[in-house]
Amino acid sequence: MNAHWARGQEFEAQRDLQSARKEYEALLRLDARHIPARLRLSRFAQFNGRYRQARQHALQAADAVRLGASARHLGYVTLRLLDFAEDAEVASVILSADWSDPDVLRQSPALAQHLWLAGRYDDALRFLDGVQPRLAPNALLVFTRANVLRYLGRLQEAAVLHERSLALDPALVDAHWAIATQARDGMQGHRLARLEAARQAHPADGIEQAHLLYSLFHEYDRGRDPRAWQALASGAGIMQQRLHHDPAQDQARLEALHALDWSPGTRTDTKAEQPTPLFIVGLPRTGTTLLDRILGNHGWVSSVGERNDFAVAVSEVSDRFFSTLLEAHRPADFMHLDHRAVGHLYMQRLRRHASATAFAIDKNPQNFFNIPLIVQALPHARILVMQRQPMDAAFSNLKELFQGSAYPYSYDFKSLATRVRGVEKLMARWQRMAPQAVKVVSYEALVEDSPRVIAEVLDFAGLPAWPGLADITGNPAPVATASSAQVREPINSRGVGAWKRYADELEPLRILLEAPAA
Repeated sequence: MNAHWARGQEFEAQRDLQSARKEYEALLRLDARHIPARLRLSRFAQFNGRYRQARQHALQAADAVRLGASARHLGYVTLRLLDFAEDAEVASVILSADWSDPDVLRQSPALAQHLWLAGRYDDALRFLDGVQPRLAPNALLVFTRANVLRYLGRLQEAAVLHERSLALDPALVDAHWAIATQARDGMQGHRLARLEAARQAHPADGIEQAHLLYSLFHEYDRGRDPRAWQALASGAGIMQQRLHHDPAQDQARLEALHALDWSPGTRTDTKAEQPTPLFIVGLPRTGTTLLDRILGNHGWVSSVGERNDFAVAVSEVSDRFFSTLLEAHRPADFMHLDHRAVGHLYMQRLRRHASATAFAIDKNPQNFFNIPLIVQALPHARILVMQRQPMDAAFSNLKELFQGSAYPYSYDFKSLATRVRGVEKLMARWQRMAPQAVKVVSYEALVEDSPRVIAEVLDFAGLPAWPGLADITGNPAPVATASSAQVREPINSRGVGAWKRYADELEPLRILLEAPAA
């Protein structure tokens, strides 16, 4: 077996993936529980665009762990399962492991993070309770517990633990960022000094520096300090250089979606399944979480959060890796799928996560770009598109440091203007094409005239009136988005016109947004 593995590794080093695949397949014929070989074959299948095979190898790797294979690669297995939105599998593998196993303890920070990424917050806390007494104080474990508590709305406890994680590891830049975005006390001077000291320990153009600069922006912005813009511009510049987003390519993709030939779903061969999906979509930071919290107060509605279930259903049916029509190489190809099969798979997944309610909210903002598929696969679904004043939408994206490579357009003016204008154009077109399924909701109207807008949304969705919807502070559901702190407060209009504090600096962006269409 070792010989097959060694030869497979050699072939990979030579970029001979076909020969490497044969060696790993031969190894699995001798030992079906060889997890590294399973994971390598899953990746190879992905490179070849074979979604189902890639997913199957990941699930078999999970089975191997449960059947007693070494836990040495457990974190790699759960990370791979997250690629397929197999949240229940992630939880099953971790919760069934021996938490006293040295291999499990060694990987515990990553495993705890994978549980909360899977939305298993209570399981993450239980896992942390199980492993922390067996380990020396660990900044990443403390930080992960703090994040889980923040998502659960336990903000004061989270703040204490974020500080504790930073005391254990002053170089933990994610903790600096979390503290800066949530702090409400009078310790700003201390935090600023700490941030400046941390900046000296990191390369000037690294991702850590970007985190620290965005942290500085939030601290300075809170005090209306003119240094805020300098920090934001510097941090965004680092991210722009790292991600290399191409606004011309984005423009071409947006125009291709605008020209896409499709029509609303008219299937009548099956009755509408419950729960009725309520998609809340739009650009990030435009009020999608706010609307989710409002509707989540309704007794007929539950929220499953930001999930990738629709993309997974399309991937399964097409046997290709799919995220959105915007990212697809040939979006028109996906318009000829078996839409009924997509809808059926999606509903199966939705029911796993939705409580026993008549309606379920799916609030992945990226599903905005899948509206042409959604209205065909799920004719009974209702899609609420959040729209925010363009300058506020653009600025809100600019000042948010998104995790990893998410939303790469958000770090420079031209890319921001291209995306915001393109989305505005698409939402208008798609609402005209499918008015029975798509409704655009103004963020400004929602915060300034909540009763009227909420009544309109309920009528569109087919929901009866319900008391207390606007009291979002009473919604106990977890919030795993950048708005996790803001939506614990009452509805307010503080974000309306927020860009005007930096009107001079943002003037080039305003000109791009208001320029006549080409």
